[in-house]
Amino acid sequence: MREPEQGGALEPVGRDDALRLTEQLRAAIDDARRAAMVLAQRVREAHRARVWGALGHSGWGAYAQDELGISRAQAYRLIDIAESAGALNRAIGAAGVLADVSPAGDTDAAGLVDMGLSQRALREVHGQLDELTTVVTERLTAAAQAGQLEWSAVRAIVGQAVDELRRDPLPAAGDTAADDDALERALADAERHPDDTTVVRRLVDEMAVVGGRLGQSALELAPAFWSEQEAVDKILARYANDIGCDVETVLAARRYALTGDRRALEGTWL
Repeated sequence: MREPEQGGALEPVGRDDALRLTEQLRAAIDDARRAAMVLAQRVREAHRARVWGALGHSGWGAYAQDELGISRAQAYRLIDIAESAGALNRAIGAAGVLADVSPAGDTDAAGLVDMGLSQRALREVHGQLDELTTVVTERLTAAAQAGQLEWSAVRAIVGQAVDELRRDPLPAAGDTAADDDALERALADAERHPDDTTVVRRLVDEMAVVGGRLGQSALELAPAFWSEQEAVDKILARYANDIGCDVETVLAARRYALTGDRRALEGTWL
């Protein structure tokens, strides 16, 4: 494959070259993720060892800035990442599956199993580690008893648990009139500034609040233990008709209220 001249257009490649480049990219991403995890672990070890005192620094922030070239906040984010990864590693081990299913090469230099999770994902679940590790251990233990402990299944179970905790929380119910006023303002702003992403995001947020309110009402009428078909047959079809809404939208809002996952509203007004 000929390299493009400086500033020239890239030439399309054939399937074999495309596969080769893709595999190289995947390998590079895996290497980068493992290197980032090693860095996070070593920063955490340095913090635990209070190394700043031995080196004459006034505190952790000064040490991170002067010795590592990163801010105090960045250093703490790395510590959060390391603690989340360590907690997941312990949860997998507690389920009794680590040694049995982890293939060679899936541990990094810090001794952690590589679960394929991003730094952002690990950082965002840091405040919910007790809940996360409990869920992961229970699900892996159940999978082990069912004989479903292939490595791909383990990674999928861990990834799903992390995703569930990262979902957007359901907006809290507020004053209905105030919510309606906020939505009207957001709609007016979006009409005036359709290319402003901040304005559009605010409109989406306000529409999600409306969806949450509708979903909570639907749940009060049709409790969570009813199937969707039962909910429609018993009350929601009539409720949707009464409020001038289609039943699919009411069901989507009910799913949102059940899960807190804004993706449930996709295909309605979002």
